[in-house]
Amino acid sequence: MEALGLNLPKLIYQIINFLMLMIILYALLYKRILAMLAERQQRIEQSLKDAEQVKLQLANAKRDYDAEIAKARQEAASIVAQAQERAKSQEVEILAQARRDADRVREEARVSTLQERDTLLREAKDQIAQLITLTASQVLGAELKASGHDTLIAESLSALDRRN
Repeated sequence: MEALGLNLPKLIYQIINFLMLMIILYALLYKRILAMLAERQQRIEQSLKDAEQVKLQLANAKRDYDAEIAKARQEAASIVAQAQERAKSQEVEILAQARRDADRVREEARVSTLQERDTLLREAKDQIAQLITLTASQVLGAELKASGHDTLIAESLSALDRRN
């Protein structure tokens, strides 16, 4: 071996030193390093599980949020529909009230007009009766008695009523 340039006792001594170093390193450091690596791997796996769980929670939260938004939109649409329905019913009610008011005003105007017409007719009849009496008294040249006066007025009014 010396022809190869190797010193056998030195080679054995170096192999023994290397093996002893390996045993010491294995006993002191290898187990700790493996434990740290295992712990690190466990933390990574736990982080991945947590990330997956957070992802699921986010998906659930988004689904819940979307459901709440859809529910709120439905409620809003329902409220709008109810408001429109109430507005239509109020419109119908207001129109009916306006028609009733217009009919009442029309009826009051008709009654008032009829009363005015009757009053004007009575006044006109009274004035005509007075004119007839005045004309008759002037034509006859004498004043009629009170009973004759009433009779003449009644006859004149009945004659007017027959014409109308």
